[in-house]
Amino acid sequence: MRFLADLNIESQVIRRLREKNHEVLSAADDFVGAPDEVVLAASTSQNRVIITNDKDFAELAFLQRKASAGIILVRMAKSSSGEKARRVAEVVDEMGRRLASAMTVIEAHAVRRRELPK
Repeated sequence: MRFLADLNIESQVIRRLREKNHEVLSAADDFVGAPDEVVLAASTSQNRVIITNDKDFAELAFLQRKASAGIILVRMAKSSSGEKARRVAEVVDEMGRRLASAMTVIEAHAVRRRELPK
């Protein structure tokens, strides 16, 4: 799959997904200082699911009805970077293409998925 990792996503998460042959761009490399709207638009135009720790993308997609290829919201504040990397990779493997066109919230022991507005 194709992902765009937000600035706040740890490098271990990016590395783990790349090791599993996913194509992952990092906002830290390609969108430094860009507002969330620009990052969201880029991910949509490139058909990349955003991976973030930030609820702002959910607000853009649901409240402002901005188009999105998909959003993964990682809510694991008390977990180490290694635990986050393992968990995100595990959910990506399990859910695959169902991550597209959806908001997926990944927690340490739960996953929630909701279709994005059309």
